[in-house]
Amino acid sequence: MPSTDLQRLRDLWDDFLDGLKAGADHVLDPDRPGDEDDRVEGLRHLLRSVARGVSTNLEGGGLSHPELAWMHPFKSGQDNPDGLYQGAALDLANTYRLSGNLGSVRYLAVTLMDFDFGGGPIQQHLNLNSDGLGADDNGDFSAVFSSAPPPEGGADTWFQLPAVHTTLFVRQFFADWEHEEPADLHLECLDPGPATSRLDADGLEAALGRLTHIGTALPAFWADFGQAHLRRDEVNTFAHVAPGPRSTLSQGGSPDQAYGQCWWRVAEDEALLYEVPVPECHYWGVQLGDVWFQSLDWVNRQSSLNDHQAVVDADGVFRAVIAHRDPGVANWLDTGGASEGCITYRWNQFESAPVPDVRLVPFDEVDHHLPDGTTRVTPGERAEVLRRRRRGALRRFRR
Repeated sequence: MPSTDLQRLRDLWDDFLDGLKAGADHVLDPDRPGDEDDRVEGLRHLLRSVARGVSTNLEGGGLSHPELAWMHPFKSGQDNPDGLYQGAALDLANTYRLSGNLGSVRYLAVTLMDFDFGGGPIQQHLNLNSDGLGADDNGDFSAVFSSAPPPEGGADTWFQLPAVHTTLFVRQFFADWEHEEPADLHLECLDPGPATSRLDADGLEAALGRLTHIGTALPAFWADFGQAHLRRDEVNTFAHVAPGPRSTLSQGGSPDQAYGQCWWRVAEDEALLYEVPVPECHYWGVQLGDVWFQSLDWVNRQSSLNDHQAVVDADGVFRAVIAHRDPGVANWLDTGGASEGCITYRWNQFESAPVPDVRLVPFDEVDHHLPDGTTRVTPGERAEVLRRRRRGALRRFRR
């Protein structure tokens, strides 16, 4: 190889490493919230983002031979602990088929959208949940996405769309982690041409550019997004959230869901009480996240609860205790050592979207604020819940 070619590769690699160095600037900024452990988690967030970028940009067959990749842990954009997220880049000048079986997962949605968070409003080209995929009684389906019109007499469910570059993004939300089966999905380009199995310098340059963005710019975007609640003094309150649906399509949100978020902050001797009447809906959940807008450890800690896991009181109200120590109630949301971050709730396919009430109280007075009949758990019962939780969480990812 000529020395000029080697120099180009050296320059590409050095520029990439310089970009990663710059990515630490927002994590180590002393003006940002958080302690030393939060900074460590921030650097881990960068590394997770780089790993996700390698998986989705340097592997997977590209636009002509896409693979519907998933990453564990996803850990980006206040990822839903109930979720298995998958994605692949498409060029709709080509024709793609998504086929398989819906499984028994509580919620499945397919979105075609731009994925450049931080680059302006997100454009969503198509949103479907499992009802729109044309599945038969056994849950089998075949859906085609293309800029071409459908052929006469075709058997596929056909979606004609603009000939744009986009991302196919799949959300699968599990309520019963131990028993629900994920969808079995296969994505293929119907007019692929020959596969390109080796990477050239131009391809590497493009991939490293995308990887730098995913590994550094996106973590900074999501950190700023979450910390905006803190800057607006939306701390331990949802008073800023309007009841009812609010479109989040331009932020990449699902049209099936109402979201609410605020900043939480709890000291060692405090607890945050969370109360909300549960509406009629297909699925709901609440979770804690950190200062980088990534979910807390939900595999080993009960840092989230959904409608299958939670205990709803006889009056139809879900009440939870957010605290560093176990208060001995079933609906404990464990901070996992974090002292602040974002809390997010979701109502999915809902009749109404009530806004929770949160109150900060002394930890020693928690019992005075809970109704009679609150479901309690012993240390032994908690250990069994966490054992089953971990097993169910890892089952989802075949780990």
